Amino acid sequence: MNKAWAAMIVVFVCTIGILGLNYINLEKTAVDLLFNEDISYTDEELQELYEEYNITENDLKFARGELPNYLEGTIFQSNLRVIVSETGEPPEGLIEGKDYDFVMSEQEMSKIMEEARESYIEKYGVDPADPKLDEVNGYLIPKQEARRLLFLDMATITG
Repeated sequence: MNKAWAAMIVVFVCTIGILGLNYINLEKTAVDLLFNEDISYTDEELQELYEEYNITENDLKFARGELPNYLEGTIFQSNLRVIVSETGEPPEGLIEGKDYDFVMSEQEMSKIMEEARESYIEKYGVDPADPKLDEVNGYLIPKQEARRLLFLDMATITG
């Protein structure tokens, strides 16, 4: 009797597994039939998406790399050789002026970066730590739309 139950359980599990795999493949096949794998947008469609998701011209410029780096004007965008350490002390054996120009703590670094980020947001209206656009198949589209396409398994994000 135990063998019979074991056999029934194995058959049941295999049946569920086979049906599950076929369901997933049927769903993907249906999506593939409904949507063209090569995603394309007209200029008008992109404009509608940008309006729907409140994408600004500066968001687009940031995504294209046309805005300056948010650290521009800080010690991190200079010719200085900067060492960041936990304590703000240089590693043993390194000589100031020869091996490095400036040393700071991780806390100081974080403060400079956060202030630069806040200033960038104020100046350009773009958060460099949370851009609004992703590049999908060569198009700059809102992250929410990109997630929708990824969910439908229609695209991969680049850039």
